[in-house]
Amino acid sequence: MRAASIQPSAAQRTRQALNRTLAGPVMDKLAKLVPELAWVPRGRELETALRDCDLLHRCFIAFRTHRATFRPLLVDGRGRPVDNDNTPLACGRTVNQVIAMIVRSAAKRHFRARLDGFPPGRAERLRRPEGVGWAGMLAWMNGRSEDGRGRKDKTAGDLLYNAIRRYLLHDWQVPIIPQYARMTPPEVRALGSRILDFRDAGDLAAWLDGGAEGRAMPSQWVVEPVALSPEPLPEPMDLLPVAELPVAAPVEGAAALPGAALTGDGRSRLSQVLSNDGRLIRMETVVPLLTTPELKAALGHPGREQLRRAARALAGTGSGTVRRLAVDYGLGPEQMTAMLAKSALLLPPAVYEKMFGRKGELLLILALISRAKAAGLDAEASPAAFAAFMEELFGRFAR
Repeated sequence: MRAASIQPSAAQRTRQALNRTLAGPVMDKLAKLVPELAWVPRGRELETALRDCDLLHRCFIAFRTHRATFRPLLVDGRGRPVDNDNTPLACGRTVNQVIAMIVRSAAKRHFRARLDGFPPGRAERLRRPEGVGWAGMLAWMNGRSEDGRGRKDKTAGDLLYNAIRRYLLHDWQVPIIPQYARMTPPEVRALGSRILDFRDAGDLAAWLDGGAEGRAMPSQWVVEPVALSPEPLPEPMDLLPVAELPVAAPVEGAAALPGAALTGDGRSRLSQVLSNDGRLIRMETVVPLLTTPELKAALGHPGREQLRRAARALAGTGSGTVRRLAVDYGLGPEQMTAMLAKSALLLPPAVYEKMFGRKGELLLILALISRAKAAGLDAEASPAAFAAFMEELFGRFAR
């Protein structure tokens, strides 16, 4: 009888060893340097960073700023320190090649999440959770978004990634990924390597928003783009089978992804709903809203004791949840309060805390935003619509 297993190739073994290093020792060091990463459940740090452009950017900044901290990991095949980012490490890849792999992995996830939405048949499966209670809900909300990884048809996200992948080379490109997602493959091919001249997300956004006339090539780009090296491109990282992580379902739309810069309206919106110490939701904003006739009607006219119980649960809502809903999703105080209060009315306090508390599951929040987007809810939807959505989503798990 033939052996059931097939030995991995040398390239696969190299990639697996690299993934183990990134998911293990590298993430352990970054968790001590990036506060938000320290709250992510152990073993999920790498995948969480790859799906959060803002968080990944902060990880790269920490790596660059505290390079000496990572020196024990940056060695060549003989164990000697490597200071040049173009010198091969013990894994056979250079630092620059590893960075390119990470950037491509983040971009591929972002493009698929934003452009592809739910894979075929997934929307129907979401309505049939196999279990109940916290375990069932956790598995349901964290269902893998890439069930058809071997699919033959290229999606919109795949087509964009294939067009732009050779230009995804640098860590400074991570904050620009949400703007890359707005481009079409023909636009990418027309720009060629000139896409690297956009060193800021705002500059690329302004160019994309400029219309046909505004998108004319700047005069300094009259020469042909510089041809890139024909050397093989490092493939994006695939997580190891031994460390499979639950993955949030795709999030559609730039506003739903954690890549928007916290400036202007974002800061103003966050100041309304985040406590002064930046750790919890601002109850001074939430409590008055709970007593308004409009919000009480949206919540189904709960009694006074029910509202008190909901308020107690809401008081533990962590900053991660608040930031994702208020800034990345763009919800106003009324919409966010309706969404969270309805959840607090439906779920046991311990479950609410696990989902939305200070140590809540970031991947679940992204999955929640994904489902809201798929249901057609955006920043213009009414508080009642968000409450009804939470009723449909969590009603089956109600105590």
